[in-house]
Amino acid sequence: MSRHNVLVVVADSLRARSTSVLGYRRETTPFLDTFAEEATVYTQARSPSNWTVPSHVSMFTGHEVHEHGVDHTARLDAGHTIFEELAEAGYDTGLFSDNPFLTDHESGLDEVFQTAIGSPEQYDSEYETNGSLGDWPNGFWYADRTLEWIDDRESEWAACINLMDTHRPYEPLAEYDEWSDERSREMQESMGFKWHWEFLSGNLSLGFASILEQIYDGAVRQADAIFETLIRGLDEQGVLDDTLVVFAGDHGEGFGDPTAIPEEPPAVSHRIGTHDTMYHVPLIVRAPGQRHGHRVTDLATLSRFPDAVRAIALGDGNADGPAFASPNGTVVASQAPIGPAMREEAERVCGDAAPFAKHARLVYHDRPGDEVRKRAAWGDSAHESVIKGCGGTAEDSDIDAAVVRNHFDSDRYTDVDIATPLDGYTEFEDASDTQFADDLDERLEALGYR
Repeated sequence: MSRHNVLVVVADSLRARSTSVLGYRRETTPFLDTFAEEATVYTQARSPSNWTVPSHVSMFTGHEVHEHGVDHTARLDAGHTIFEELAEAGYDTGLFSDNPFLTDHESGLDEVFQTAIGSPEQYDSEYETNGSLGDWPNGFWYADRTLEWIDDRESEWAACINLMDTHRPYEPLAEYDEWSDERSREMQESMGFKWHWEFLSGNLSLGFASILEQIYDGAVRQADAIFETLIRGLDEQGVLDDTLVVFAGDHGEGFGDPTAIPEEPPAVSHRIGTHDTMYHVPLIVRAPGQRHGHRVTDLATLSRFPDAVRAIALGDGNADGPAFASPNGTVVASQAPIGPAMREEAERVCGDAAPFAKHARLVYHDRPGDEVRKRAAWGDSAHESVIKGCGGTAEDSDIDAAVVRNHFDSDRYTDVDIATPLDGYTEFEDASDTQFADDLDERLEALGYR
């Protein structure tokens, strides 16, 4: 039985709709377009949730979000992840990311790995971002640290790198920032880091959110270039053909997209809602030594990652089939209601947190061709539609939310006890406070947006 290395590259907040490898009109992923010629592209992949922590826990453990219930107010217990399983099998494991929820948080996701590299105190100027909103290095720094770590390994290894370049604030380097302009970049700077409540409250027109998409597309292009750096590096080290490579978004991103459920807010950034732009993610997989690319239109989920690793890297399963495809043609995703700190911020900015503090539950069913049927419940309201490709919809209709809830409550799923609550923990919830410029109206007017 042969064993292979594992590299999973997660582009944080990367939605399928904005990747040229899945048909986007802008060439945002030229390297992925080429890489796909020797890889498997899943055109209908879904994330387990619409934000980082629950989605990554599902990826690492294989349990659905409503089964494990882990968010930033719980600590993941030891012994439940594929990376720990690999370590027990003799692998070296490493995590590389600037995402504090992964590398600097009491949820303990960094402790899943033998090595965890987070944000450095100092770094060379060549890694600086192209903006003034953050004092962290761009993803090329983490790619280089990952490659250095891999080069030092003497046995099989498994690495996870989470790239924050596609997470707000979007600050791509000039060579990748092909579609924004000075006004849009100055507008983002004026808006600060966490601006979703201003849009959700109606204080800012959703049209401004769509302007940010111009910068986001450049960030996607940068993430593509960082992925190219990683793949070229593996090839130069002579280990690419002995490595299972997985590239995916952990969840998507919204830029004011309207929703079909009247009570649901529009899709702005992520974390709140059922809009498919937050759940439909790119997923490209290259098995060790794979030479022929193909596309899988079957419904797939990131929760299958542990099974895919066992089948392809450890070799105890069928490595020839679409390892991420749902065996029964059904995929679920969910989002728990926002916590106390986010509710306080919603009340402060919007006046009422109730419209945003609901449970999101989604059930996807496979259909012939590049289509899936989506049934989504936002609180007590629900809707179903057919999703075609990356965003086209048909056969829309309201449904009884009990149809969705009953699917989640059925004996198909079993609650798992894999985490310990963090009593009274508030540090990262407090980080949800909106950091919004007091003089935003004046600055937007000066830029010609008012």
